[in-house]
Amino acid sequence: MQHYAFAPHKPLLHRFSVSESGDADALSATLAPWFGPTVIEPARGSRVIQARFNISRLKKIAVGCGTVDQAFSMKVANAGSFSHGFPIRGIGEHINNGLTVRDLPHKGALGAPGPMSLSYSSNFELSALFIGPQTLSNTLSALTGLSAIGRLELDKSNYESRPEAAMLRRLVTLMIAELDGEDPNLSPIVLAELEQAILVAFLCGTGHNYCQLLNGRPPSTGPWQLRRAEEYIEANWDQPITIEALAVIANASARSIFHSFKEHRGFSPMRFVKQVRLGHAREMLNKPNAATSVTGIAFACGFGNLGHFANDYLRAFGESPSATLNRSKGQP
Repeated sequence: MQHYAFAPHKPLLHRFSVSESGDADALSATLAPWFGPTVIEPARGSRVIQARFNISRLKKIAVGCGTVDQAFSMKVANAGSFSHGFPIRGIGEHINNGLTVRDLPHKGALGAPGPMSLSYSSNFELSALFIGPQTLSNTLSALTGLSAIGRLELDKSNYESRPEAAMLRRLVTLMIAELDGEDPNLSPIVLAELEQAILVAFLCGTGHNYCQLLNGRPPSTGPWQLRRAEEYIEANWDQPITIEALAVIANASARSIFHSFKEHRGFSPMRFVKQVRLGHAREMLNKPNAATSVTGIAFACGFGNLGHFANDYLRAFGESPSATLNRSKGQP
């Protein structure tokens, strides 16, 4: 395998390298397990291409990053996942199931299962999201309360005039930042809940044949269903809290649960999750042992970003987590 020099900074998802090759045929073979039969064609007939592809496969989704130094095209015979590319620099063209769109830094291209052709300019870089059809169906079922979901079809009408779902790009960027963090011990709670947020953002921010079920006011849940959701959160605060689980526990759609929390509690269920976890963090900081640290407590309570944890804790309790810990240890 040939290696090439790239920018001095570490590439995105550098710990999840899939391919770094100078040969188009070798690159096609390396990507085949991820995309199926794939053909890479460098521009102007050359068989050499300088490219890097890094992909991290999580429990429900996969995220990837690619960097190429020269123009190239890529044909996938039958993509098995829904996808969304988010160009960082450079431009490209994306053809999927009869729809042709341009990839631009302010708006990437959606893809659905089926044949796909992509072509990119030189000095192109992007991040990307991949989601299996069954995963999306399961999430859509939990959101809507429907037990049977048919095939999800992307809405191709007026695609060019629709803005990119900014929240989806931000969440994918955040997921990549979590995976690229200095600490290799990633919080499974943070990753699972970020995956869930990305799935919901994809379904709510993308045009498809089930959009009408995600619009409008959902029916409210009964008081007992709201209490059951709260009890479940309180009992499982140290585990990933997913919309599928809340929907099953409350016997209601996730949209109804979110609406009822907002209507009767004034905040979302995930805000309630945060409040419960902050309360447990305070209890743990008030009863430390010799090994207790703010970082360890934040990780154990499902906070992946130490700065965000400290800010949330300060707003909730009027002091920093380190101040609580120092006081509990009798330190100034």
